[in-house]
Amino acid sequence: MLQFLGEVPLFRLIEDFLPQQKGSFFECKFELKEHQISALENLQNMRKRNESIALLYHATGAGKTVTAVTDAKNFGERTLFIAHTKELIKQAKKTFKQIWPQVSVGSYLGEEKEKNAYVVCGSVQNVSQNLDDFAPDEFGYLIIDECHHSAANTYKKILNYFKPKFTLGLTATPERADGEDLFMYFKNVAHKLDLKTAVEIGELVPVRCIRIKTNIDISNVRINGIKYNSQDLESKLFIPERNNIIVNTYLNYVKNKKTVVFCASVSHAEEIARLFRENGVSCEAVSGSLKSKERNDILDKYEKGIIKVLCACDLLNEGWDSPSTEVLFMARPTMSKTLYLQQLGRGMRKAPNKEYVMVFDFIDNAGLFNMPYSLHRVFNINEYLAGEYVLAPAEKKQLDKELFRKGEKPTVYLDFPIDVTDYELIDLFNWQDKAKEMISQFEFVRMVDVQSETINRYIKEGKIIPDMEVPMGNNKSFKYFYEETVKKYAKQFNWDLITAANMKEKFMNMVEKMDMSYSYKPVLLKAMFEYVDSDGRVRVEDIVDYFIDFYNERKENGLVVEKKNSVFCKDNFTRKDAERTIFSNPFKRFQDMRFMDRCREIEYVRFNRHIFKKLTKEDINWIISHCDKKLKEYYEKRSFK
Repeated sequence: MLQFLGEVPLFRLIEDFLPQQKGSFFECKFELKEHQISALENLQNMRKRNESIALLYHATGAGKTVTAVTDAKNFGERTLFIAHTKELIKQAKKTFKQIWPQVSVGSYLGEEKEKNAYVVCGSVQNVSQNLDDFAPDEFGYLIIDECHHSAANTYKKILNYFKPKFTLGLTATPERADGEDLFMYFKNVAHKLDLKTAVEIGELVPVRCIRIKTNIDISNVRINGIKYNSQDLESKLFIPERNNIIVNTYLNYVKNKKTVVFCASVSHAEEIARLFRENGVSCEAVSGSLKSKERNDILDKYEKGIIKVLCACDLLNEGWDSPSTEVLFMARPTMSKTLYLQQLGRGMRKAPNKEYVMVFDFIDNAGLFNMPYSLHRVFNINEYLAGEYVLAPAEKKQLDKELFRKGEKPTVYLDFPIDVTDYELIDLFNWQDKAKEMISQFEFVRMVDVQSETINRYIKEGKIIPDMEVPMGNNKSFKYFYEETVKKYAKQFNWDLITAANMKEKFMNMVEKMDMSYSYKPVLLKAMFEYVDSDGRVRVEDIVDYFIDFYNERKENGLVVEKKNSVFCKDNFTRKDAERTIFSNPFKRFQDMRFMDRCREIEYVRFNRHIFKKLTKEDINWIISHCDKKLKEYYEKRSFK
C-alpha cells in the first residue's frame, strides 16, 4: 500500500482549550421540554380538526417515546405500541409504567402474550402474525415506533387491520433508505425536531469530526439502488492497514474513551475487535449473529465500563443507546443517509461530563455515483477543519472558530497510511439529491402517452439520451431527465404529454379503445368501481377476490375461463398467483399512464386523483357498461388455444 503522511490535531490538547462543564449533571427524567410540550399541543389540535394520523419526527435522544406515551395518556384510550426490537419494546413498556401507572401495561412478544392489558407493547412480527387475537377496533390509539419501516409487509398488515381513533408514527429518520416516501402514509407532521436543531438548542451534545482519508479504492464497488454490494465492499475493506488505522487512532488519541466502531460486516467487526484486544483494549464485536444473552452481557459490560470499545455490524443502528459513548468510528461506508444518521445518533445523547461526541469519518476513494455519506455531506457543509465543531450551538461554534483562528491548535505527525488534512473543501455533489429534482425513466414513461418498452428501445438505440445516468453494476443503471428534456422528446416523437388537465380525457380514451390480449383490463376496472371508496382507493385483497370470483364463476357455469396459459385456468392457483398476474398485466398499463398507482405503505390501489375527482356518476356507469361490452366481445370473438 502507498504510505501517506498527514497531520492531525492532538485531541487531548484541544480539550485543554475548551470550556469545561460546571456543576453536576441533573435532568428530571420525564420533565417535558419545550419541543415536547409543543408537539403535544399540536397533536391535540390535530385531533380537534378530526385528523386521525400523524408523524412525530424527533431526533434520536429528543424524547419521542416520552412524548408519545404522554399523548397516549392524555388521549386515555387503550393503546397498542408497535416496535421491531425487544429493546425498543422493553424501553416503551418501562416508560408507559412510569408515566401512566394507573393502567396495566403488558407485552406481546415471544412467549409473553399479555393481550388484555390496557396498554400492549408488541413486536411487529408477533402482532402481525396473530391479528386474530385482536378486534380491529380494540385499540383507540396506535403508536408505530421507527415508522420509517412501515413499508414492510408486517407493518402494512397491522396498519391495514387495526381501526384506531388515532395513529402516531415515530421516527428520527423520515427519509427511507429505499427511497419510499414515508409521508404517503404519515401525511401530517405533528412536530419536527431534526438532529441539527436538537444540537443547537442543547438537547443533544455537539459533534466534532476528524476525516481520515485512506487510499482504499471503492470506486468500482457495485451498488444496488443505494446499497453497496456487500461482497465487493468487504473485499475492499478487509485490509490490515485500514483496520490498523482504526486501532492506532484510538490508542493515540482517544484511549479509554467509550467508543463504538461501525463496521461493514460481521467478519469485519470481529477482525477489528481482535486487533483491539491484541493491543490491550477491552473490546467485543456485536451483531445479530450473537445469541440474545451473549449480546446483552456484552452491552451490559460496555455500560459498566468493563468493555471500552464495541465493534458493531447493523445491530446498534436502532433501539440501543448508551449516553456515555464519546467516540464514533464511521468505518462502514454507506450511501444511506438514514443509516448514517442512525449511527450518529448512538453517540449524541447527553451524559455527565460529556462535552461532545468525536466522530472519525473514514474517507475512502469513491466514484462520483457511489460516494458514501460523511458527516459533512449529510449536513451539506463544504468546509472542513480538523477537529472543529460540525454541529453545536452558535456560541460554541464561534468560540471554536476563534480558537482555531488564533492558531492554538497543536499538531502531530502520524506515521501510518493516513492523510488527515487540517483544512479541506469538500465536494458535496450527491446524485441522490440531484435526482430528486429530475425525472426518472419510470416517471418519463408515466408522463407521455407511450409504453415503457418504447422508451427502453429508444434509449438503447440512442434516440433518447438521459441527462444523468447512474451506474448500478452488472450493466444496469438509473436514468434521469430534466423536465425540458422530456418535453423536447415528446415534441420530437409526437407523443402527447399527460397532464392533470387532460388526464381524465386520456383515461376515458384508453378505456374506450381498450386493447386486450387477455380479459384482465375490464375485470380490473369493474373490480375498482365495485369497491372504490370516497378517496378513489380499493383494497388489494378486494381486487384479488373479485378476479378469483369472476373466473371461478365462469368455470362453474361451464364457460370459457381464459386462454389455456392463463393462471386462472389452473386448478391450483393461489391468491399470490392471482395478485402477481393482476399487477404484471392489466395494472401495469394503467400505472404506466399514471391513471392508477399502488399505495405500498398499505395495500391499496387508487385512481389518480386528477381522474377520480372529475368522474361523474354517468362516467362510471358508462365505464362499467363498456367493460361488460368489451368482455362480451372478447369471449365471443377470441379463439382460445
